Amino acid sequence: MIKHSILEIPTVLNPPIKLRDVIYNCPVCDYDIEIDMFVDDSSLVKCDICDHITKFKIIRI
Repeated sequence: MIKHSILEIPTVLNPPIKLRDVIYNCPVCDYDIEIDMFVDDSSLVKCDICDHITKFKIIRI
């Protein structure tokens, strides 16, 4: 079983970064997770259905 997932966010901006109206599909149960928050490398979201955790990783480009 997958312990957690990592969602990489390429950007030229400095964290925290505002994500608005982003739909992320849970890799475990295929549930659509709506993301509307400020994120940095310590941020995460949790699936409402299966409790799978997705962590964010900011990639500077």
